[in-house]
Amino acid sequence: MLSGKPSKGEKNAGVIYSSEQQPAGQVEAQPIDASSTEPSSESASISGRKQRHWSQRLNPLKTKYVPLVPDRRQPSLEAEAGFFSRLLFTWVTPLMHVGYQRPLEQNDIWEVNPERSAEVLEVNTFKKEFVVGALCQLGSTVASTISPFLLKYLIAFATEAYNAAKNGSAAPNIGYGVGLVLIITFLQVVMTLSINHFLYFGMTVGGEARAVLMSVIFDKAMKISGRAKAGGSSDVALPPGDVAPSSDEEKKWYKKLLGSKKRDKSKKPETKSEGESGWSNGRIVNLMSTDTYRIDTASGFFHLLWGSPLNIVITMVLLLVNLTYSALPGLGLLFICSPALGLAFKALFKRRFAINQITDARVGLTQEVMQDMRFVKLFGWETSFLGRIDEIRKKEIRSIHILMSIRDGIQAVSMSMPVFASMLSFITYSLTSHSLNPAPIFSSLALFNNLRMPLNMLPMVIGQAVDALASVKRIEEFLLAEESTDDVQYDYDGQNAIAVEDATFTWEQTLAQAREGLSDGEDGPGIRTPSTITMLEPFHIPNLNLAIGRSELVAVIGSVGSGKTSLLAALAGEMRQTGGCLTLGATRAFCPQYAWIQNASVRDNIIFGRDFDREWYDKVTEACALRADFEMLPDGDRTEIGERGITVSGGQKQRINIARAIYFNADIVLMDDPLSAVDVHVGKQIMDKAICGLLSNKCRILATHQLHVLNRSDRIIWLDEGHIKAEGSYEELMFGNEEFEKLMALTHVDEQASELQDSQQDPNKPVASTTEEPVNEEETLVKIETHKSTAALMQAEERALDAVSWSVYGAYIRASGSILVAPLVIGFLVLAQGCNIMTSLWLSWWTADQFSNVDEDTYIAVYAGLGAAQAILMFCFAVSISIFGTRASKVMLKRAMTKVLRAPMSFFDTTPLGRITNRFSKDIDVMDNVLTDSLRMYLLTISMLLSTMALILAYYYYFVAALVPLLIIFLFSANYYRSSAREIKRHEAILRSHVFAKFSEAVYGTSTIRAYGLRDQFTAVLRKQIDDLTARIS
Repeated sequence: MLSGKPSKGEKNAGVIYSSEQQPAGQVEAQPIDASSTEPSSESASISGRKQRHWSQRLNPLKTKYVPLVPDRRQPSLEAEAGFFSRLLFTWVTPLMHVGYQRPLEQNDIWEVNPERSAEVLEVNTFKKEFVVGALCQLGSTVASTISPFLLKYLIAFATEAYNAAKNGSAAPNIGYGVGLVLIITFLQVVMTLSINHFLYFGMTVGGEARAVLMSVIFDKAMKISGRAKAGGSSDVALPPGDVAPSSDEEKKWYKKLLGSKKRDKSKKPETKSEGESGWSNGRIVNLMSTDTYRIDTASGFFHLLWGSPLNIVITMVLLLVNLTYSALPGLGLLFICSPALGLAFKALFKRRFAINQITDARVGLTQEVMQDMRFVKLFGWETSFLGRIDEIRKKEIRSIHILMSIRDGIQAVSMSMPVFASMLSFITYSLTSHSLNPAPIFSSLALFNNLRMPLNMLPMVIGQAVDALASVKRIEEFLLAEESTDDVQYDYDGQNAIAVEDATFTWEQTLAQAREGLSDGEDGPGIRTPSTITMLEPFHIPNLNLAIGRSELVAVIGSVGSGKTSLLAALAGEMRQTGGCLTLGATRAFCPQYAWIQNASVRDNIIFGRDFDREWYDKVTEACALRADFEMLPDGDRTEIGERGITVSGGQKQRINIARAIYFNADIVLMDDPLSAVDVHVGKQIMDKAICGLLSNKCRILATHQLHVLNRSDRIIWLDEGHIKAEGSYEELMFGNEEFEKLMALTHVDEQASELQDSQQDPNKPVASTTEEPVNEEETLVKIETHKSTAALMQAEERALDAVSWSVYGAYIRASGSILVAPLVIGFLVLAQGCNIMTSLWLSWWTADQFSNVDEDTYIAVYAGLGAAQAILMFCFAVSISIFGTRASKVMLKRAMTKVLRAPMSFFDTTPLGRITNRFSKDIDVMDNVLTDSLRMYLLTISMLLSTMALILAYYYYFVAALVPLLIIFLFSANYYRSSAREIKRHEAILRSHVFAKFSEAVYGTSTIRAYGLRDQFTAVLRKQIDDLTARIS
């Protein structure tokens, strides 16, 4: 292995043989403990294969020794690779060797390069990789333009040598010709290395950018304020004081206000901020999934934005040297077309910005439907939501069709410009009494052909840059959004655990939400105005004064909508504090009304990132009546309970929620009606052993509708519309507040009925719970029994092996509408490349005056006709393949969405939401915008390669002797590369789903994470997932 500095372990990295299989001369591998390297069933079958097909035995790259799967991942070899190893990419050879022998497994792929971890990249930019990539692009540009120019001198040398041999005159110095060949060969080697390193560093920068953007977007999602998520402020103008409430004048005033808002909107639509609709969880996930990927894609070819114009300028100068002023008409055509292409690129940006908004709507709706699929199926709304998604998708596809048509037009013009430019230049060269000398003509033709690659790539790169720029603006807008401010003051030595002094808290509301409280329709009794202030202003708690001791139990009561949940949310930091002072004297834990459950085991949900303390854990689970549930679960408290706890009952989720708050061992515990979802006797146990037991020395605020527990509290706060209606101990309110006494009298009968029902419970029956839904104990037990067969609830994502099946390609073609579409696309391409070959052949016949009966005008007319035909056919090819790709994407998405919506609930119980989101966001974006371009470039490259070979064979058929071995080497090399690249891509898709799942899960649990102060911990977990993903793509 070529390496100036061999890396540690490089010789055997990734290739581990069993002792009896180790070939002679192989560096001794580290011993493997068989018990510790138990591969998956998939990998076990792979590593155990020994029978090989006869074709594999003839393959020199295949060995009879199948590498075993290592027991752990190894550090990246790139970090310690030497100069030559980096230059020739030999540091990746061990991994590719393993991938060629068998499908790669997770442990085969190295850990992320330490320099590319998400944590490091947030502090250090990737300036080095960016600059080196730019230098490589510069080197490839210079080498690719100088080579065709030197061809002029090589052709002149060959012509002179041919004439000398024919006429018997003195031959030119052979060393001169050999020197030219060596220089051109050296330039080709430099160009090849430069291009590959430019692509490598560009894609590395893209992967690093995606990693750091995922991390900062998540970090921002943990900090974004409620007002920013809602989409703005709640400022609404009030009518003049002389306007009577609920009067016709008030209605007219507000209708006029709404009308002026609409007119302002219609006058300046371009100034409308995309953030006005707010940053919903779906939009945030879409930023992470789709927009970061577009930036990643654009970064790979970013330097072509200046490299291609530089290539064009250098080529123009060399054409002027070759053809003198005859090159000016062709160059003039390039200058004339450039402004038109600039206007087209501007239109692309506007279209992409509009498409992004439609995509946001589709992805957001899809995510909402998938998250609440149980309700969708309960009410039979599958068809309705499928129709809504389909309508949005039709708008999206229509816009993508227009975008692709503009791109296709740009692409056709760009690819035709070298043809027409060379045509104009050669015609001018011929008409100005120049003889068509082969040396300058074919050197110039090579230079014009050299323009094809930058002109072909530039529209695609600019399109990617346009997409990336739109994504950057969206991400920038999100990152600049308002963050939640921690107005809480801390006084750990103070007398009280909580002290609130004249503080005001409010929820957020947008102007759009305020408009929903108004009607801009006709006057009528249904019109709503600020007379009913709650229709316009968000709920708020004004001028709150409160002091709670360090071991006090405070019960918060009130009717529905009185502000109990709001009060706890304010103390948890989720409501905006607009005035006053809130002081906390200790750490806090929050038990919300609706439990946020992670896709993890029961134990992990309870300990919530804390160190595991067996003694404290047992006390907490016993107090929360969870021990009996552990006995019924298939793997006890290590059983996975699925995303959002969908496989456990509502009461079990609530008890896990309570246990989490208690295990956290904070000194302030906020509990929002935790007893409402559990049975009466379970509630009493939690009250006795948990709230008044383990938490007896803590500050506890309990919002509850269970009035029978009020006599256990030290103080009661009675809320009404955000105001404290009454406050005091149970005895004080019973004997000093008539309304409270009547309230307790009304609930006394219900309490007696509950006690009677509780007394009839079987004392030997395992503890269970009810749910928010009507699910009884027997149903819960059946539900648990059905899952006893597996401890790992979430199914691992299946990974395909070996090459992509031909049936996949067939399904993609059929989804385009007809099996005849593919032949039509290929037909346009074949005809276009046929015209390309004929253009070169006709030029050679023209220079040699092949046909004596053809005059100059005929040569010019045929040459121009072939160029025009090539341009038209290339445009037809581009349009047809765009229609082919977008229709296939539309059909396959609808089929997938229909299948998913019709799937049973067991599918959603065992499939992470992030995996589904990955399929319907990033993967669909690839099908819409990337796959079509990639397919077009692939077909163009193959056709150009075949046409070039055909042209060479037409003039020099002995080339077939070299072509056959070159083709064999090429096929072996391509297969050697694809074997590993394909598997790494599949691993990357699976890990991307994991990142999406962790990201979306945490975003939906932001309030709980912030209340517990675990933002940094969840960020670290996600960064680890991102690093695993980055290791697969860089």
